[in-house]
Amino acid sequence: MSREYWVMAALAIASIVLVTVFGRADKPRESLFLFLLSQAVTWPITILIALAGWGESPVRLFPKATDSNFVIAFVFLPAAFVAYYWHYPQSKGRPFQIAYTLAFAGGVSLAHVAVQKYTNLMVYIDFSGYKLWLMTIVAYYLQRIYSDWYFDRLAQQKCDDTR
Repeated sequence: MSREYWVMAALAIASIVLVTVFGRADKPRESLFLFLLSQAVTWPITILIALAGWGESPVRLFPKATDSNFVIAFVFLPAAFVAYYWHYPQSKGRPFQIAYTLAFAGGVSLAHVAVQKYTNLMVYIDFSGYKLWLMTIVAYYLQRIYSDWYFDRLAQQKCDDTR
């Protein structure tokens, strides 16, 4: 088995660790919602990156299904968002929240760039780690805002149902 497949296996294992260790075991439905929400965002974006010619994935798990990397876009990035959301410092000040988002997005982007640099899983053509970092920051912000709104609406609906 080539190095790329070992890296894909490691990313899948890291995703399981992110969801199980850094997720919330007491809220599995909410964690699943976060995972699926992130998939709904990251998957089309990575397909657009591939179609626009900004990057390609020479080694893929499902080469006939898509031009983007399944494990990174559909498993690792959503699992990272689940960990990001559950540990987001809601009670801290705005500067700490911004620093948390910048650092977490930086860590995810750094892992993505390392995969790109040291394997053939990703090849950037007209794309960079900085663009990825900025896209991750924006995506995490929008997903967090939407998730907060959704969970607030869900809590309100539960309160209305108990009356």
